[in-house]
Amino acid sequence: MIFAIAMDCTVFPLASAEEHYERTGDPREAMAGTLAHSGRVIFAAAGVMVAVFYTFALSGPLPPKEMGIVLGVAVLLDAALVRLVLLPVPPRLAGTAAWHTPARLDRLLPRISFSHD
Repeated sequence: MIFAIAMDCTVFPLASAEEHYERTGDPREAMAGTLAHSGRVIFAAAGVMVAVFYTFALSGPLPPKEMGIVLGVAVLLDAALVRLVLLPVPPRLAGTAAWHTPARLDRLLPRISFSHD
């Protein structure tokens, strides 16, 4: 369940990073723009999920209480630590190599642009 939630919170910032990179061509600016553009949305969505999961703690039986608290903590750590701190680091360190597609793969894949130009 956490994996499914985490994938939603990964696709959004990476698509935003690709959009910023296509517009600017600068990997550092792309990651900074991504955090500025999507950071609040990711953290707000995580806050809503944490609130919903913590309502399970108000239920009667012990297993839903445990599940709600564990899922709430997991989502909060995933959004704050992984998605907003660790996810931007590898593309920024790799620079333009993070956005390079090998020639053979580039011929096979369709051209998709994320920019809104």
